[in-house]
Amino acid sequence: MKAIGHTLSIAWKEILLILKDRGSLAMMFLLPLLLGAMMGSANLVGGDEGEEAIILLHVCLVNKDSGVFGTEVAKAIQAIDELDVEIYDTVSEAEAPVAEGDAAAAIVIPASFTADINAYTPTSIEVIVDPGQPESASIVTGIMKQVVDEVTIWGEVQYGIRAILEESGALAGASEEQQRAAGAQTLGVIMTALNEMRRTPAIAVVSEDLEGIESQNWVATFFALMFPGFAVMFIFLNVTWSSSSLLTERETGTLRRLLAAPLPRGAIIAGKMLAYALLACTQAVVLFGVASIAFGMPLGQSPLGLVVHTLVVALTSAAMGMLVAALAKSASQAGNIGIILGLILAAIGGCISMSGEPVFRSPGFMGTMANFTPHAHAMEGYYSLMAENAAFVNVLPQMGIVLTFGAIFFLVAVWRFKFE
Repeated sequence: MKAIGHTLSIAWKEILLILKDRGSLAMMFLLPLLLGAMMGSANLVGGDEGEEAIILLHVCLVNKDSGVFGTEVAKAIQAIDELDVEIYDTVSEAEAPVAEGDAAAAIVIPASFTADINAYTPTSIEVIVDPGQPESASIVTGIMKQVVDEVTIWGEVQYGIRAILEESGALAGASEEQQRAAGAQTLGVIMTALNEMRRTPAIAVVSEDLEGIESQNWVATFFALMFPGFAVMFIFLNVTWSSSSLLTERETGTLRRLLAAPLPRGAIIAGKMLAYALLACTQAVVLFGVASIAFGMPLGQSPLGLVVHTLVVALTSAAMGMLVAALAKSASQAGNIGIILGLILAAIGGCISMSGEPVFRSPGFMGTMANFTPHAHAMEGYYSLMAENAAFVNVLPQMGIVLTFGAIFFLVAVWRFKFE
């Protein structure tokens, strides 16, 4: 009990010091809110009451094809709710807003688009993306793939109709105009039937989790990846603050006075950890609360899982701060290491999303590298809870892995830290 009391006393003393540093507090709380608000509000358009909010991306469109397929694809792109489309005459004009960061992408329909489809030869629609907006570029690319898939169906059906009519000889002796009219009429009947089947499918597919709860829409999923990413990144950036704080006390002699009191050394480190873990939990509560109220970010179906997972992530971050303090030679060095380490691990762990697919779930080298960081497992837990409505027991493996990282950091910190 005495050890717990000592730990709480150290934590309270540290909390009072934290509250005095208003500049750092403002950065740790306002910066993630500012970044989240900028990325969210730049792409979010609120619907009318009762309607879902949608992502609105500004894109530039150049249609060089005057044929039927180019015209129809251009119309389809302009009709997509998620895209704010601006028409340009040339590719260079459309590229300028993308280069300046004013547009997420430029879509270019080539002049030979309709002719290539009619001839059943390979063709492509060019999407020029802004590398500074990876999430937006990924969304635009995904939308265009769906549009191209629709055109591909038209092209394949049209080619099939022509092949059947030619091989059957049903239009032998008919003029070229009569053959085109017959093909177009058949194509229209088939595509009308396909569209009707899509509107009223015989089999409806609904995405649900294991408990039968319908999955979140893709907008909610986007925010359930973006905002936890900011939360995890800034929670672990607290390493800079916690590590330099401990070393500053050693350099100023405050730590020596604590050691003169009947305090176990482990309680000093544990108290520091507890204070910064509470700070991290408060950061997460503020960020998730604002994201949920302002942007409709889902919080999942397990409040207990969200609370416990946040506490585990916060403790691990605090333990990492103590580890950096144990390895650094001075407070300034600890601060530099904390910033560099925090940013690198955030990028590797998937806190800064570069595609629609979470990095920590992607196959290959980057996915493997990500899972060697506590950030990736912290993100996996949040994503499962918020975007996929996972239950508390479903994220226990992620919590266990993150907690293991924290335990290792704490033990090494206690072992290596030089109190004098």
